[in-house]
Amino acid sequence: MARLPAGSRPARITLAITAAIAVPAGAALTIGGALQAGSGGRFGTAEHRFTTPTAALKTDEIDVGADTARPADPDPDVGELAHVRIVVRPADPRTRLFVGIGPKREVEAYLRAVAHDEFASAELSPFRAAFTRHPGAARAASAPAHQPFWVAASSGPGVRTLNWNKTHGAWSVAVMRLDGSPGLDVHASVGLRFAFLLPSGLTLLAAGALMLLYIRLSRRTPHQPPSAPTANAPATPTRPRRDAHNNL
Repeated sequence: MARLPAGSRPARITLAITAAIAVPAGAALTIGGALQAGSGGRFGTAEHRFTTPTAALKTDEIDVGADTARPADPDPDVGELAHVRIVVRPADPRTRLFVGIGPKREVEAYLRAVAHDEFASAELSPFRAAFTRHPGAARAASAPAHQPFWVAASSGPGVRTLNWNKTHGAWSVAVMRLDGSPGLDVHASVGLRFAFLLPSGLTLLAAGALMLLYIRLSRRTPHQPPSAPTANAPATPTRPRRDAHNNL
């Protein structure tokens, strides 16, 4: 099949449609990047208080491209592209905390023998979190920092900040005292950073602008110089020049 010339009308239509998609998408991503930058580099929740008399607060699951994803989860889930930051502040700044992310099954197996609370759902306005109490011994868990399965962790006194670049799998977050003893009173917030927003937005805007510029330039018909006579065309006869003295 013959290829269409770059400046042909069908090619311009194709470029125009592509630019009509690229420019708004680029603008949206760029605005999102600017809003993210204006929010301290992340989209985040407000700080909320969480308490439990048990040994741990635990999320149910965080699915990142896992086969265990629930039907209600969006596909694709844009949140899977985000870098996560979890900030946990103890009510008593002297409390030594542990915040860790590990494979869901291993976190569950670790906490199975002790009582702990698992996040179930939340109402946003006003914010109210609901937890499910998992029964178990009302005693301290083995020291969380000594467990080998955490993929990201932060421990010590005062505010704990945990950064995590999501990877494929099913994960759980656990917040505990560093010694594993029961009883938690903390304030926590979660932030998401989408590193692709600004670069992708600017790239799409530039590509769309270049396509529109090309369409405009390709519509201009260049000036064609007059064509030279062909070899077979009869030559135009010229009249002989008469000298001035022949007119006398």
